[in-house]
Amino acid sequence: MNLFRPRNLLLLLALLLAGVLVAVVLMRYRPHSAVEEVARVLPSGIDMALQDINYTHTEGGVTRWRLVAKQVEHQAAEKFTSLGDLQVTFYDVKGVEQGTLKARKGRVNADFSVVEVSDSVEFTSVRGYTLTTDYLTYRQEDRTIRTDAPVRLVSAKVRLDGVGMSLGLGTRSLRIASRVRAVVNPDHTTKGSL
Repeated sequence: MNLFRPRNLLLLLALLLAGVLVAVVLMRYRPHSAVEEVARVLPSGIDMALQDINYTHTEGGVTRWRLVAKQVEHQAAEKFTSLGDLQVTFYDVKGVEQGTLKARKGRVNADFSVVEVSDSVEFTSVRGYTLTTDYLTYRQEDRTIRTDAPVRLVSAKVRLDGVGMSLGLGTRSLRIASRVRAVVNPDHTTKGSL
């Protein structure tokens, strides 16, 4: 019997492939109890949990904002995704960075058009100011950041405190709703803007 005949080579190749397939299945096999253990690790009501995500929202091929988070938990029944230790970087219509929003907690709706953040909220603008508050909401439809909580805006020229705020990223406008108190640094009152 000649082992190098085409028919014998095909049979030998088929047996070799079958052996590799069996080895892969055995290496990947997980007992049912191991799968149940992984499922128990997920918190109750959580359909999916991820770590270290990086989501970029683009419009017309231009990056408009980027979300980076350490923890993500999706709840399909509630139609929102919870975020932990997050950072959102905003860009203008040309893709130039405008500022970065950081918070310990947050959540986004299903189409990522609304981002709500809380716990150690800080927005740092590339124009040199930092805004802090307890919680705020970003809405993609009008590119605004809003809160009705106390806010503090600090730059080299001024410290501004108040309650309630609306910041238009597209219009570069800031409105503090009430109880406004400002302290101007006299050394920096010349040219420039916030």
